[in-house]
Amino acid sequence: MITKLLHAAARWSPGLAAQVKPALLPIIAAASRLAQFSPRDFMLMHWQLARQLSSKTGAAGRLTRAAAQASAPGIGARAIGNRIIMLVVSDLWNDPRVEREALALARAGYLVEVLCPDLANPEGSKPVPEWGEGITIRLIPREAASFCVERPGFIAGHMFDAAMKVIGPKPPLAFHGHDLNTCLAALAAARLTGAHFVADFHEWTSENVHWDPASQAWQPYPEDWKAELQALEARVLREASAVITVCDSIAEALSSELGAGRRVHVIRNIPTLSTVPTKDYPPLKAQLSLPESQFVLLWQGGTGPTRLIEPIIRALEFAPNCVLVIRGPSLDIFGDAYRAVAATAGSADRLILIDPVTSRDVVVAARGADAGIWTLPNLCRNFTYALPNKIFEYTASNLALLVADYPEARRVVDTHSIGLTFEPYEPLSIAAAINRLINEPGLAESFRANTFAALKSIDAEGEWQKLAALYDALPRALQAESRS
Repeated sequence: MITKLLHAAARWSPGLAAQVKPALLPIIAAASRLAQFSPRDFMLMHWQLARQLSSKTGAAGRLTRAAAQASAPGIGARAIGNRIIMLVVSDLWNDPRVEREALALARAGYLVEVLCPDLANPEGSKPVPEWGEGITIRLIPREAASFCVERPGFIAGHMFDAAMKVIGPKPPLAFHGHDLNTCLAALAAARLTGAHFVADFHEWTSENVHWDPASQAWQPYPEDWKAELQALEARVLREASAVITVCDSIAEALSSELGAGRRVHVIRNIPTLSTVPTKDYPPLKAQLSLPESQFVLLWQGGTGPTRLIEPIIRALEFAPNCVLVIRGPSLDIFGDAYRAVAATAGSADRLILIDPVTSRDVVVAARGADAGIWTLPNLCRNFTYALPNKIFEYTASNLALLVADYPEARRVVDTHSIGLTFEPYEPLSIAAAINRLINEPGLAESFRANTFAALKSIDAEGEWQKLAALYDALPRALQAESRS
């Protein structure tokens, strides 16, 4: 159509056509190419173009330019003082790792400011968490988290803007990016101000899962998406002042596969035993008015499709003397589905769903159960390599452990002799582990007795001191000047 109009214009006004033709020819060529693509390909191309344009405008554009600005002071070049700005997208009311890190650094004399989108539902409905002296939490508008739904989801422009607004007259010592989705914002802010950039991988993002609308299921990232995430992970490993993650398996893989041998520090998500809970709790069986003789298995933590709780519920059919308690967020969304699974298994009367407690209270609130259970689906290395805080919380609560047979979890329970493993998709395997604890009370008691030695060996206080030591070792600009 455009070509026909151009030919007609040329016959009517050759001079005008000569001026317009150079501008229209690229459009004609593009239209010809687009005609060769399927609707799916066209939509993909349109989405990629839109993403490229959005990354160059507004808040995302400011972040992109800052991350690439050649004239910036550079990461760590002007780092001074003891102020740390943490960037995180999280439900802070139920995120023990961020709280534990902030507390550890505050106890070591650092001033910690946490910037996080307000993810309360509805926004503004919860008071700002109070974590103690030396820690300031700033909830920023929920819009700042909207980038997380993008692909690959690390253009955190509004978070970058929020970080730059709180800097003040002097650069902080460091920007601390929790997980890959905030790392580019932290990296850019650090480059622009000369502060250090500390990357903290709670998850191994490129080895994680995403929701696939086509299959209506959680799936590993497709290769093109994964490549984009790996590119950012490699840049973070290359440029960060220090990199942290949660377990040896992820640290070793990040270092060898993406980091060219760069050291990745491991700080396990172990509850600090000296943390004071917000209130006292009776033993769990008393909380639920259950007899002391009743065997109670506790799931305490996140709920939903990525948790693989359903096989545990189905296992109740084959473990008739067990009551399963699920304590966690989002049961208003997922609870009915869990009840339906229990009803199908004939175990509706042995499934109890209760609301979560604040992260400071998870250890004391779990005491009095007989065992704690953890699992994840075998969908990606981020899941199978996981070493979750839940394992350490159960240990601190003096519970026997039942864990999915994955490397890091197996290593903990076998090394310290504090529990059993099971096949995560097999209700019969889960039931067999439960029944061993019920039918062999001496075994269960020995596991619980061994938790005390395990906690001493794990050394929770020492684990978080490693984070403070890492920050103590970061070079300050004044040190660099005195050496020159």
